[in-house]
Amino acid sequence: MNFTIKKYHTDFQKNWDDLIKRSSNGTFLHFRNYMDYHAHRFEDFSLMIYEDLKLRAVLPAHRIGNALYAHKGLTYSDFIFQKKLKTKRKIAIVEQTLAFLNQQNIKYLFINTIPFNFQSVTDETCAYIYHKTGASIEKILPFFTIDNRNGIKPNENRRKNHKKLSKLNYQITDNITDLPDFWLIVQNNLQNRYATNPVHSTEEISLLAGRFPEQIKLFTIKSNNQILAGALVYFINQTAHFQYIHASDTIESRQTVEFLTFELIRKFQDYAYISFGNSAVSHNNLNKNLVYWKESLGCQIVNQLFFKIETKHHDRLKNILQ
Repeated sequence: MNFTIKKYHTDFQKNWDDLIKRSSNGTFLHFRNYMDYHAHRFEDFSLMIYEDLKLRAVLPAHRIGNALYAHKGLTYSDFIFQKKLKTKRKIAIVEQTLAFLNQQNIKYLFINTIPFNFQSVTDETCAYIYHKTGASIEKILPFFTIDNRNGIKPNENRRKNHKKLSKLNYQITDNITDLPDFWLIVQNNLQNRYATNPVHSTEEISLLAGRFPEQIKLFTIKSNNQILAGALVYFINQTAHFQYIHASDTIESRQTVEFLTFELIRKFQDYAYISFGNSAVSHNNLNKNLVYWKESLGCQIVNQLFFKIETKHHDRLKNILQ
């Protein structure tokens, strides 16, 4: 079977977005209205893979020199397949895409895989395909995740703290207009603790929340109209993902962030998964305090794999179906 591979152009946005909607592993982060908010930072080299006139897969990506990255501006990015596409076609799509990239003088393809809990239908076919090319695993990031189906509950200390804090009658609100005040807390915390800034600016999050109001929400706790703590949550298929969770630097605020987290875990119990992101620090080591806190809430690890693939090895995929 032969596939036609085309570079993405804005004229193809509807076709691209339609494929994301009917894919097994795409998320709202792969819609062009999300991806393109920071298009000025990247040399887009996204690909669309057709069989005859039918779009079977896309690859959100950008180019840097002789390498293609899928996609450094997103938490995760990989080949995104039409739902129910069979393994035979997936292998052929990856093989022919690698051959296409090799012809374009692109020597390496870097992939940051989509963890299974963010997918609408679990699909980890590509990890096997990449392995068969001889790809190296450059990094593994641990996403700390509650699986609401396994019955693991927050530990006794978390439950006691929640019971105590419940008596203080904290109120949780859901209002994205609180974002500027919350973002000052996020920026201060990241600067003071890690001498860094949030990945997103206030303007970028406001823009994205305006475009995806059902998928991006801000929950806060206030006292005297001042935000004590907040959580920016992305709703990604079957997962509620805590993108940012922070409290202002007071004893009361540090208590309320735990209360907020506990209440949101209850609120999101109908989701299959609740993700608290990774807890990696320098050299991809783990922050032991964050690990303890997340595990005490009932989290376990879901791994995200980062692959480096040499495009010249596309021919290694020719005979893996025997």
